Amino acid sequence: MSSPRPVLSSQHNVPASEAERTPRFSTFYTTGLGSPFLTTSELPETSSDMHFSPPPASEELEDIDGAFAAVPRAFTVTRPPSPTPTFRTDSYSLINWSPDIAAYAAAAGDDRTPRCSTAFRGGPSRRTIPGYPYAPSPTPTTSPLKPSRSLSLGIGILPRIWDALRDGSPGRKGKRRAVFPSSSSWREAGYVDDGDDSVDYATMLPLDGEEGELIDDEACFIDVRAVTGIDIIAYLPTELALYLLSYLDIPAILACLRVSRVWHRLAQDNSVWCALFRQREVDGWGVDLQRARYAAMWTKSYNALNAPRMPVPAQLEVDWYSTYRTRKELDRRWSGTPNASFTQMPTLSAGASGGMEPQEAPKFWEPTVTRLNGHMDSVYCLEFDSTHIMTGSRDRTIKVWSLKTGACLATFAGHRGSVLCLKFDKDWDAEHLGNAAGEGADVWMRKGFMVSGSSDCSIVVWDLFKGPAVDWEEGALAVTAQAKAVLRGHTGGVLDLRIDSKWIVSCSKDALIRVWNRNTLGLHCTFRGHEGPVNAVGLQGNRVVSASGDGKMMLWDISTGERLRTFEGHDRGLACIEFKDDLIVSGSNDCKIKVWSAVSGACLRTLVGHDLLVRALSFDPRSGRLVSGSYDKTVKVWDLHTGRMVREFRGCHTSHIFDVKFDHRRIVSTSHDQNVVVLDFAEGLDATLLI
Repeated sequence: MSSPRPVLSSQHNVPASEAERTPRFSTFYTTGLGSPFLTTSELPETSSDMHFSPPPASEELEDIDGAFAAVPRAFTVTRPPSPTPTFRTDSYSLINWSPDIAAYAAAAGDDRTPRCSTAFRGGPSRRTIPGYPYAPSPTPTTSPLKPSRSLSLGIGILPRIWDALRDGSPGRKGKRRAVFPSSSSWREAGYVDDGDDSVDYATMLPLDGEEGELIDDEACFIDVRAVTGIDIIAYLPTELALYLLSYLDIPAILACLRVSRVWHRLAQDNSVWCALFRQREVDGWGVDLQRARYAAMWTKSYNALNAPRMPVPAQLEVDWYSTYRTRKELDRRWSGTPNASFTQMPTLSAGASGGMEPQEAPKFWEPTVTRLNGHMDSVYCLEFDSTHIMTGSRDRTIKVWSLKTGACLATFAGHRGSVLCLKFDKDWDAEHLGNAAGEGADVWMRKGFMVSGSSDCSIVVWDLFKGPAVDWEEGALAVTAQAKAVLRGHTGGVLDLRIDSKWIVSCSKDALIRVWNRNTLGLHCTFRGHEGPVNAVGLQGNRVVSASGDGKMMLWDISTGERLRTFEGHDRGLACIEFKDDLIVSGSNDCKIKVWSAVSGACLRTLVGHDLLVRALSFDPRSGRLVSGSYDKTVKVWDLHTGRMVREFRGCHTSHIFDVKFDHRRIVSTSHDQNVVVLDFAEGLDATLLI
């Protein structure tokens, strides 16, 4: 049952005779943590001034703090003792406070005694602070505690915890002064009901600290110096922790390296950096694990014929942290701007503090320039893969160069005119492709495919071979070629070629585009529609795009033989074209580069920067990198997404540039000056696995 409530009046609502005989209770105090209680008025200095008579024997008496005599229980209200808060970091709980939850427990009868524990809402399988029992209230009421003190398990919990710790710190204790409200002030403040003059204890202010009571919400006080937090990641199984970290980006992982020793160990795990690398595949990052299998092959010290087969490494056998750093550094070198973010990446061998490797001040990176000399006239075309560069020249020869050493490995002759274009299967000599030369051939003899076009109006199909040379030395392998067939049909010089696994596409000065079956080498179809020489073609699946000196581009369907679309926008004739995914990039004699959508036919962007005819183009749609070569003797690097020119290289050639190609680490260009120039951005880096 609830405790009786004292009724107040100006004379404390008691008879005068009783007032003369009984010590007065001058002031009521309340607290949100317990029931209100009474204190006596200032007692007379001597007992002779006091007049009282013993109460009836039927009434129970109770001792009151500060009183020299017991008082009837009817005039007292008993409050429960304040709970003792606890907080242990090894078995922690969070206060889940909601201002909508009732401030009182649903006790028997109409007991309105405030209880601190009901302010902390529990639930099924939810712990509250030890020492605070949970008693749900069926009827939510306004809480007497301040909502600003509340905590929740939702978003923003950490800032709220910190606010609670800060507001409940020891430095704030005892700073409030005691308040002794008068009877009239209780009524003005709304503590006294006008109907029966009863006191609403639930809305009373908290007790003063001098009375030995807790101030405000200090029953929930947590010493901030004792809070070290719970490292949730450290308590998870390692596999699960690594899985969670794999969703973070590079800034977050770098921050994790500095959190603690446990986080540092997890953040430097190889699987985390593998996931970081895979996140960048949309930007053109990639690796070929097969290359680790033959990275040491084709060197003089390696006996290729007698060595056992090399296993392909498992994914996590690769050092992904080093691979990520290498690829990131390559991007920095391509960008042409200093980038301190990479040079300040913490070394994984450092402690949890994340020590920094000593680095020089960032600077513009200039690629290493290598010039290949051997052709006797202008070099019109080139193609290269991970090991070889192949070039065609006006001297009617095709040369094979070592990409690593720059040495000329072979020279092929088969045309009666200038070699204007060529294409071959990339990495045809790689051991993992299994391109054996044929039945009974040596296991190390590799076979490849190449086509070349000439001003003599012919297309020559070549078989490429790589294996022991006639004057074979230990570990030495030679590249040879044999003309397999000659495709005839064009009446003018063959200006460009494209190949895939199914088709060979050629274009010519005769304004025709011919499509050949790669397997049978028979003519599949011929496209007619241009009014001038077709200088370049692009191939994507069953679609072919052609660029002509008449200033037009046309998109064709190999399956139906129909023209799908005509692109017009350049002011003069087109000289080069590249077709990848849905993008078509064209270069023209109007010195402009245009980017088109193959589906809609819209011109997406125009790049302006060259001073003369744009003769060659190469681009990667994933990384958005575009490289162009021009008759103005410059090679330019562009950002395809923004249209901004990123780098410009002058002085590489002394005459018109005829062709340019690039990969993740180098640019290769040919010119009328008879030179093949290689710009290497990976000097000093191990980029073997990168593609």
